Amino acid sequence: MAAGLLPSHHLRLRQAFFLICLSLLMAVLPRPALAVEAADVIAKVQEQYDKSGGFKAYFRQESRLKTATYAEKAEGWVTFQKPGRMRWQYQSPPEQKKEIIADGTQVWMYLPQDNLVMVYPMKQVMRSDLVMRFFSGMGQFRQEFQISWHRPHQGDGPYLVDLFPKKPQAELKRLTLTVNSSNYQVENLEFANPLGEETRFAFSRIQMDVKVSPDFFTFTPPPGVQVVREGQGTR
Repeated sequence: MAAGLLPSHHLRLRQAFFLICLSLLMAVLPRPALAVEAADVIAKVQEQYDKSGGFKAYFRQESRLKTATYAEKAEGWVTFQKPGRMRWQYQSPPEQKKEIIADGTQVWMYLPQDNLVMVYPMKQVMRSDLVMRFFSGMGQFRQEFQISWHRPHQGDGPYLVDLFPKKPQAELKRLTLTVNSSNYQVENLEFANPLGEETRFAFSRIQMDVKVSPDFFTFTPPPGVQVVREGQGTR
């Protein structure tokens, strides 16, 4: 049963990491100049990422499969701290609580309802070269993406920016950012993959430059919990 869970959870884990890396990059944007180009906004995003050491936010997630008539919804807290540490704490719905924790070397996915922890090497989870460069702060948006406005900006409404990978990516076909035009925080990340699956993250209560103890980004399985290590089987 545990082995059967690995492919789907592995895919969701990689998607989650990609999104949170981008959410850190895009969390606080300085006010762009008048008549700013979409690529200029993204350049400012990358500049802010280079300065930021930590990030915390409340998230609401909505995922919809191409063939599904309904969306899966979840919410909770996410904390990220350079270099390469993060913790997703899914709190709702209660029957789907889970945690995803990374210490920069390995990743734990804890599913309390299944009495299961899956452990992956960080490099395996972040196997995409593009994602690895983002995670290490080396992503070059102008080199990696075609950047354009999702729609022309009007009045005091939010900025909407589309990013399309120049090279095919397994987890990403399109990324759309919704940016508040008053404080330049990213309010939404909308993500679509080549299979037609779409995921939307809405961020609120954003805190930048958060300082958290390294112990927060480690995980010790509770007694009796089944541990599955990728490539090593179950214990």
